[in-house]
Amino acid sequence: MRKTILSVGFFVIVFVIIGVIWKEDIIYWYTHNFEENNYSELVVNEYFVDDNFSYVNNYTSNDISNRKQLIDLIYYFINSGNETVNAYCVKEYDNCIKDLETISKDQESLSLLNNFVHPYNSFSKLSFTYDERGNFTIKSTKIYSDKMIEELNTIIDDFIDKNIEKNMTIEEKLKIIHDFIIDNTEYDVLKMDNINDPTYQSSNAYGVLLEHYGICSGYADTLAIFLNKLGIINYKISNDEHIWNLAYINNKWVHLDLTWDDPVSETPINRSDYFMIDTKTLQELDKEHDFNKYIFEEAK
Repeated sequence: MRKTILSVGFFVIVFVIIGVIWKEDIIYWYTHNFEENNYSELVVNEYFVDDNFSYVNNYTSNDISNRKQLIDLIYYFINSGNETVNAYCVKEYDNCIKDLETISKDQESLSLLNNFVHPYNSFSKLSFTYDERGNFTIKSTKIYSDKMIEELNTIIDDFIDKNIEKNMTIEEKLKIIHDFIIDNTEYDVLKMDNINDPTYQSSNAYGVLLEHYGICSGYADTLAIFLNKLGIINYKISNDEHIWNLAYINNKWVHLDLTWDDPVSETPINRSDYFMIDTKTLQELDKEHDFNKYIFEEAK
């Protein structure tokens, strides 16, 4: 009996010592295996972009080991069209909390991820919450509501059905779309002096196609939606002052800038200086289309 008591006491002491030494590992293991964490398995919507670019890739797991995976998960979350994601950092990811704090405060850098997703899945704001164990939640406030998407699709699908024929070349199709957008849109000069002027929703495709006023982000979103409708790989290029489109056509990347092809003028004028041109030609035209070749590597 005494031996039994001693044996039990020995194992109790061993378990206590193990618990003290590996307390954090045990808590982490229990938290991620037995507690109800509701980690997300994201289901992508119809506007998901199944193209991995040089700058970002779709990271589909919810366990994060480093900063690159964290950025790629955020991209995948935006790209999927979901409004909330729950995920966590593995214990070995020492800088997890620091990275979450830094990234969540840098909305300007986060907004770059909108360049690589379908405009309908783009966000106006991302909100982050996280705890000391590396569990985190991200919530997205979308730019386009379901009603806006429905109205835009009605206009775009109707235009394509009536004006785009299967036997046309890609260049012919895009020139018709290019002219349609700039013929029916005026640059929103009210926003030139006050970017927050609320008169028109000119920073998105709704302002361009339904209100007929746009700024560069509105022109770029509108063309991106058309490009996606035609099944053309594309994303938007931006710098601190401007944004335009890059598309993969006939096995090469070309630039399209509808804003600069639709100059502010009393007389409606269509130009094609910025229609399907390569990077060399673009940078010979002006200095305002400079861009970060690390982020937008496909265009360099």
